[in-house]
Amino acid sequence: MRDTRKKIYRLASTVLLAGWMTIIFLFSAQPAGESSKVSGGVAYRIVSRADRIFGMDLREEELLRYTQKLDHPIRKAAHMSEYAVLGMAAFLFFAVRGRKGRKCYVFSLLFSAVYAATDEIHQLFVPGRAGRCSDVVIDTLGAAAGLLVLWILGKICASRLKKSIHKSL
Repeated sequence: MRDTRKKIYRLASTVLLAGWMTIIFLFSAQPAGESSKVSGGVAYRIVSRADRIFGMDLREEELLRYTQKLDHPIRKAAHMSEYAVLGMAAFLFFAVRGRKGRKCYVFSLLFSAVYAATDEIHQLFVPGRAGRCSDVVIDTLGAAAGLLVLWILGKICASRLKKSIHKSL
Protein backbone atom coordinates (compact mmCIF):
# COMPACT_ATOMS: atom_id res chain seq x y z
CA MET A 1 0.00 0.00 0.00
CA ARG A 2 2.76 2.40 0.95
CA ASP A 3 4.63 1.71 -2.31
CA THR A 4 1.49 2.46 -4.34
CA ARG A 5 0.96 5.75 -2.52
CA LYS A 6 4.58 6.75 -3.18
CA LYS A 7 4.15 6.00 -6.89
CA ILE A 8 0.97 8.07 -7.02
CA TYR A 9 2.72 11.03 -5.31
CA ARG A 10 5.63 10.76 -7.73
CA LEU A 11 3.33 10.64 -10.73
CA ALA A 12 1.22 13.54 -9.47
CA SER A 13 4.27 15.69 -8.78
CA THR A 14 5.67 14.90 -12.23
CA VAL A 15 2.39 15.76 -13.95
CA LEU A 16 2.10 19.00 -11.94
CA LEU A 17 5.66 20.08 -12.76
CA ALA A 18 5.48 19.10 -16.44
CA GLY A 19 2.06 20.73 -16.76
CA TRP A 20 3.27 24.00 -15.29
CA MET A 21 6.39 23.95 -17.47
CA THR A 22 4.10 23.49 -20.48
CA ILE A 23 1.98 26.47 -19.45
CA ILE A 24 5.11 28.64 -19.17
CA PHE A 25 6.31 27.36 -22.56
CA LEU A 26 2.97 28.21 -24.19
CA PHE A 27 2.99 31.74 -22.75
CA SER A 28 6.55 32.18 -24.05
CA ALA A 29 5.55 30.88 -27.47
CA GLN A 30 3.10 33.74 -27.95
CA PRO A 31 4.35 36.28 -30.49
CA ALA A 32 5.08 39.72 -29.01
CA GLY A 33 1.84 41.30 -30.28
CA GLU A 34 -0.31 38.57 -28.79
CA SER A 35 1.56 38.69 -25.48
CA SER A 36 1.22 42.48 -25.36
CA LYS A 37 -2.53 42.22 -25.89
CA VAL A 38 -2.83 39.92 -22.88
CA SER A 39 -0.75 42.03 -20.49
CA GLY A 40 -2.15 45.27 -21.92
CA GLY A 41 -5.69 43.97 -21.39
CA VAL A 42 -4.91 43.16 -17.76
CA ALA A 43 -3.34 46.59 -17.24
CA TYR A 44 -6.33 48.32 -18.89
CA ARG A 45 -8.79 46.46 -16.66
CA ILE A 46 -6.80 47.43 -13.55
CA VAL A 47 -6.66 51.10 -14.54
CA SER A 48 -10.36 51.14 -15.51
CA ARG A 49 -11.37 49.53 -12.24
CA ALA A 50 -9.22 51.98 -10.24
CA ASP A 51 -10.81 54.82 -12.21
CA ARG A 52 -14.30 53.64 -11.24
CA ILE A 53 -13.43 52.86 -7.61
CA PHE A 54 -11.70 56.17 -6.95
CA GLY A 55 -14.00 58.23 -9.19
CA MET A 56 -11.12 59.78 -11.14
CA ASP A 57 -13.16 60.24 -14.35
CA LEU A 58 -10.17 59.65 -16.60
CA ARG A 59 -10.49 60.29 -20.32
CA GLU A 60 -9.74 57.39 -22.68
CA GLU A 61 -6.30 58.76 -23.62
CA GLU A 62 -5.43 59.05 -19.91
CA LEU A 63 -6.59 55.48 -19.33
CA LEU A 64 -4.34 54.33 -22.17
CA ARG A 65 -1.36 56.33 -20.88
CA TYR A 66 -1.66 54.80 -17.40
CA THR A 67 -2.20 51.39 -18.99
CA GLN A 68 1.10 51.71 -20.87
CA LYS A 69 2.91 52.66 -17.66
CA LEU A 70 1.46 49.65 -15.86
CA ASP A 71 2.13 47.12 -18.65
CA HIS A 72 5.85 46.52 -17.90
CA PRO A 73 5.41 45.94 -14.13
CA ILE A 74 2.51 43.56 -14.86
CA ARG A 75 4.68 41.56 -17.26
CA LYS A 76 7.47 41.25 -14.71
CA ALA A 77 5.03 40.35 -11.91
CA ALA A 78 3.61 37.65 -14.19
CA HIS A 79 7.14 36.30 -14.77
CA MET A 80 7.80 36.18 -11.05
CA SER A 81 4.44 34.61 -10.25
CA GLU A 82 4.68 31.85 -12.83
CA TYR A 83 8.19 30.99 -11.64
CA ALA A 84 7.13 31.11 -7.97
CA VAL A 85 4.67 28.35 -8.82
CA LEU A 86 7.37 26.52 -10.81
CA GLY A 87 9.73 26.65 -7.82
CA MET A 88 7.01 25.21 -5.57
CA ALA A 89 6.16 22.48 -8.08
CA ALA A 90 9.85 21.60 -8.43
CA PHE A 91 10.15 21.44 -4.64
CA LEU A 92 7.27 18.97 -4.49
CA PHE A 93 8.84 16.95 -7.32
CA PHE A 94 12.18 16.65 -5.51
CA ALA A 95 10.64 16.20 -2.04
CA VAL A 96 8.59 13.15 -3.01
CA ARG A 97 11.78 11.65 -4.44
CA GLY A 98 13.55 11.81 -1.09
CA ARG A 99 15.39 15.13 -1.25
CA LYS A 100 15.37 16.71 2.19
CA GLY A 101 16.05 20.10 3.69
CA ARG A 102 18.38 22.51 1.96
CA LYS A 103 19.10 20.13 -0.91
CA CYS A 104 15.47 20.18 -1.92
CA TYR A 105 15.41 23.98 -1.94
CA VAL A 106 18.73 24.20 -3.83
CA PHE A 107 17.70 21.62 -6.44
CA SER A 108 14.36 23.38 -6.93
CA LEU A 109 15.96 26.78 -7.35
CA LEU A 110 18.63 25.49 -9.74
CA PHE A 111 16.02 23.59 -11.76
CA SER A 112 13.89 26.76 -12.02
CA ALA A 113 16.88 28.90 -13.01
CA VAL A 114 17.91 26.45 -15.74
CA TYR A 115 14.33 26.30 -17.03
CA ALA A 116 14.19 30.12 -17.02
CA ALA A 117 17.38 30.23 -19.11
CA THR A 118 16.05 27.68 -21.61
CA ASP A 119 12.77 29.61 -21.76
CA GLU A 120 14.62 32.79 -22.70
CA ILE A 121 16.55 30.88 -25.39
CA HIS A 122 13.20 29.60 -26.68
CA GLN A 123 11.93 33.19 -26.93
CA LEU A 124 14.78 34.04 -29.31
CA PHE A 125 12.88 32.00 -31.91
CA VAL A 126 9.47 33.59 -31.28
CA PRO A 127 8.49 36.54 -33.54
CA GLY A 128 9.00 39.87 -31.78
CA ARG A 129 10.29 38.29 -28.56
CA ALA A 130 13.78 38.47 -27.13
CA GLY A 131 15.74 36.35 -24.71
CA ARG A 132 16.95 38.51 -21.85
CA CYS A 133 19.33 37.69 -19.03
CA SER A 134 17.39 40.12 -16.85
CA ASP A 135 14.28 37.96 -17.31
CA VAL A 136 16.23 34.89 -16.19
CA VAL A 137 17.15 36.81 -13.02
CA ILE A 138 13.54 37.94 -12.49
CA ASP A 139 12.25 34.40 -13.06
CA THR A 140 14.81 32.95 -10.66
CA LEU A 141 13.88 35.55 -8.04
CA GLY A 142 10.25 34.52 -8.51
CA ALA A 143 11.18 30.88 -7.90
CA ALA A 144 13.16 31.92 -4.82
CA ALA A 145 10.13 33.87 -3.55
CA GLY A 146 7.90 30.80 -4.02
CA LEU A 147 10.40 28.63 -2.18
CA LEU A 148 10.63 31.22 0.61
CA VAL A 149 6.85 31.06 0.98
CA LEU A 150 7.07 27.25 1.24
CA TRP A 151 9.85 27.52 3.84
CA ILE A 152 7.83 30.01 5.93
CA LEU A 153 4.70 27.85 5.70
CA GLY A 154 6.79 24.84 6.73
CA LYS A 155 8.09 26.71 9.79
CA ILE A 156 4.57 27.83 10.75
CA CYS A 157 3.16 24.30 10.39
CA ALA A 158 6.06 22.78 12.36
CA SER A 159 5.59 25.34 15.12
CA ARG A 160 1.85 24.69 15.36
CA LEU A 161 2.40 20.93 15.33
CA LYS A 162 4.97 21.28 18.12
CA LYS A 163 2.53 23.39 20.20
CA SER A 164 -0.27 20.90 19.56
CA ILE A 165 1.89 17.97 20.68
CA HIS A 166 3.05 19.92 23.72
CA LYS A 167 -0.56 20.74 24.72
CA SER A 168 -1.65 17.11 24.41
CA LEU A 169 1.06 15.95 26.82
